[in-house]
Amino acid sequence: MTTTLSRVAAAIQPSATLSLKNEISKVESTYGVKVIDLTAGQPDIGPTPDVLQALADGGKLHKYGPIPGEAGLRPLLAEVTAKETGTAFTAEQIVVTVGAKGAIDCVMRAILDPNDAVAILAPYWVTYPEVVAINGGNPVLVESTPDLRPDLAKLEAAVMKNPTKGILYSSPSNPTGVVYTREELDGIAAIARKFDVWLIADEIYREFSFSGKPAPSLFAGVEPYDKAILVDGPSKRFGVPGWRLGFIAAPLDVAKAVGRIQSHTANPSRPIQAAAQVAYGSDLARSATASMVQRYKKNRDLFVAGMNDIPGVKCPTPDGAFYCFPDVSGLYGKTYEFEGDKVAIDNSTDFRNFLLRKANVAAVEGGPFGMDTHMRFSMAVPTDDCTNAVAKIAAAVAELKD
Repeated sequence: MTTTLSRVAAAIQPSATLSLKNEISKVESTYGVKVIDLTAGQPDIGPTPDVLQALADGGKLHKYGPIPGEAGLRPLLAEVTAKETGTAFTAEQIVVTVGAKGAIDCVMRAILDPNDAVAILAPYWVTYPEVVAINGGNPVLVESTPDLRPDLAKLEAAVMKNPTKGILYSSPSNPTGVVYTREELDGIAAIARKFDVWLIADEIYREFSFSGKPAPSLFAGVEPYDKAILVDGPSKRFGVPGWRLGFIAAPLDVAKAVGRIQSHTANPSRPIQAAAQVAYGSDLARSATASMVQRYKKNRDLFVAGMNDIPGVKCPTPDGAFYCFPDVSGLYGKTYEFEGDKVAIDNSTDFRNFLLRKANVAAVEGGPFGMDTHMRFSMAVPTDDCTNAVAKIAAAVAELKD
């Protein structure tokens, strides 16, 4: 016997979106500068006072609670989900989880056998391929079209070629902000139905739609797919990512399996569930979400216009979520001076370092999202941060050498 780490533990990569915090702190302390942080996948405001009060009151819930979620919260989530998606889930089909990450992890534990493939639509959230691998599966990454939309022909080919157990995607998309159309969602569902595979739809950014209309939901199709699983949660819409609360709405056998898994791992804090129940029923919280969406839309417009004025950068206009995902590959091959050395920009990690060092702006490199030509910038920040970041990026790029 040996005391080596498992192959999974040795191979797993840290989250690119979270590990950047250390880099930002290092730059700030070493050079005495303030970095404009556009990395965070979280709102810049927190919960409304009524929700915070409910959290405090929830401290009375100090004993173990129901594994699938609080008795008052699950039917409410079923009601909200039915209203927003058009599909009537029962309370028994809802399982409250430790964050959306926990939801996806538990779903993968429930559906995957060793070496089962999961087709993941790229660009993708950095956690998707890692959580599939953690659970013994094989992440199969499916390229998008050049305009970052789902390529249904490539998706079908990937599902056909591999021993596929599921399809996983997000819309509105993290990292692109692309919102899938009704036709695209129906096309994805048709492929899942054709090959009889699970379809996992991460719709946690559903409230962040900039068109003035709700983002289309997979579950609002004319013929909803009966093996589809919804991943959602309050973290984005109510500004509570640190509460680590999510949920699934799923076929009953999946919901029961996830409940059994959580009975041996971890289920969410009861006080947090009590606060979430108030948030989903709060007019004040809904109003705060709507205000947040409008402000992030303004940030998006400012940022997209500014970035597209920079030679070598192409920034599409996202329709949802709160990210911009510009193509910066037109600047690859250029160089800059740093601490007496000539440094080349050859990939998105190089560009991330350039922004930190020369513009004092932090963004997440596109490589971990499946597109090394791009960068992810969060618009969930004060508007002044967007304006100042664009100005600093433009000034730094202007000094690059061929």
